[in-house]
Amino acid sequence: MAEESKGFAGSALALSFILGGVVGAAVAILYAPWEGHQARGKFKELAEEVKDKTGGISGEWKERASSFIEKGKEFVEQKRGILSSAFDAGLEAMKKEKEDLKNPEGLV
Repeated sequence: MAEESKGFAGSALALSFILGGVVGAAVAILYAPWEGHQARGKFKELAEEVKDKTGGISGEWKERASSFIEKGKEFVEQKRGILSSAFDAGLEAMKKEKEDLKNPEGLV
């Protein structure tokens, strides 16, 4: 479980570097001596590049989340089975005691 946390933090670190680069590039484009249509073209290229880079990271996060959810479901099912067995055993013990109280062996 600790290894998964490290991997997740690594992805977050990579995403932060990517976003930092995007912000830096956006500022550079804004201060560059280009005309409006050239700057818009650069922003479009930059947006496509960011989309490509972050797409892999979000896919990785989705995989980790679904893995975590699946493990949680397995855990819940396991505990539900244990609780159900314990409840059934308690119910049977209660029925037996109830029958024993109705028909005491020493008084029949």
